[in-house]
Amino acid sequence: MPKSSTTATPTKTRKTRTRKTSTTRTAKALATPKKVTATVRKVKSVAKVTTPKPVTRPASTLLITPSRYMQDIKQRWAIHNYEIKMLFSDFSKLNSYIRELETKTLLGQFKN
Repeated sequence: MPKSSTTATPTKTRKTRTRKTSTTRTAKALATPKKVTATVRKVKSVAKVTTPKPVTRPASTLLITPSRYMQDIKQRWAIHNYEIKMLFSDFSKLNSYIRELETKTLLGQFKN
């Protein structure tokens, strides 16, 4: 028995969906002004190179004495100790404030 070739011919042709094409904008070329580029070239060529000044030793009359230096160290240490004491007092105030708020909120929950 010979094989029969059955080719189905569609009754309707299938349409493909057309899509909108996006329009592309063309960028305009920017013209560079000739005066600005000429000015920039002039500025670049005029730039100065500065050399650092040499370091010189200060006069010995301007240096502080060792006893004055020790006095300065002691004074700075006293200031440091004072600032640290104030910092700890601020922390203790903050801690007591937070504990007070915590007790108020806990007692407020059990008020009903």
